[in-house]
Amino acid sequence: MRSTLCWFSGTGNSKTVALDIARSLPFDHVGSMEELAQRPEPLEETRVLGLVFPIYFFGPPETVRRFILETLGSADLDLDYLFIVFTHGGMPIYGASMTDRLLADAGYAASYVTGISMVDTYIPLFRMPSEHQKRRAHAKIARRLTTVIQQLGEQQMQVATRLPFSRLYQTIWERLLRARGAKDKQFVVTDACTGCGICAHVCPVENIVIASARPQFQHRCEQCFACYHRCPEHAIERSPRPLRGYSWYIPPKTFIGEES
Repeated sequence: MRSTLCWFSGTGNSKTVALDIARSLPFDHVGSMEELAQRPEPLEETRVLGLVFPIYFFGPPETVRRFILETLGSADLDLDYLFIVFTHGGMPIYGASMTDRLLADAGYAASYVTGISMVDTYIPLFRMPSEHQKRRAHAKIARRLTTVIQQLGEQQMQVATRLPFSRLYQTIWERLLRARGAKDKQFVVTDACTGCGICAHVCPVENIVIASARPQFQHRCEQCFACYHRCPEHAIERSPRPLRGYSWYIPPKTFIGEES
């Protein structure tokens, strides 16, 4: 029985969760949704499929929406077990409901859907916690993730609940998606930039190119803030300035191993 685990991740929370799951459970293929969208061959004959991704603006990112509708929709998989693990900053709201609808449109139904609350990296609203608060948050994530891995290993069933007004919010969400790409115009690159290219490397949707040793944004932004958090010089700022000021966060390489 072939199994595949894939993720979409911005600052890295969802990738860390996916890799922690992959270290604990056997999968024939583990990789990003972007990779599978370009080369879907590993999906062939998959019977167990896992999707791990964050919730942005109360719903899945555009990349995830497109992967479900286009890549999975075209693959026409005969799945025995489909699980969804989404990461969020504490307010997933309609994330599970909208993912459930997207899967239905692509011809699938998830067997297991759950969320894991993370450190919220959206700086327009939140300031990153202190080191002590991070350690407490990581310990809580580790406990939750351990439970999720156990349930996945047993292939437990846990379906999504469609919340009231979810269809209405999905209509609003789809309109917001179309406007999100241009929000990278709010990013400001300061003179601290060295042109190292890390921002372009970490951007999950290739929204940044380096030209004349400076990052240039291409207006297809997911607003994940990976470029902001990963810049070693803290050279990416935002206009208007976040009300809570600037702070940064990079997740550990594992939540349930020694580094957590």
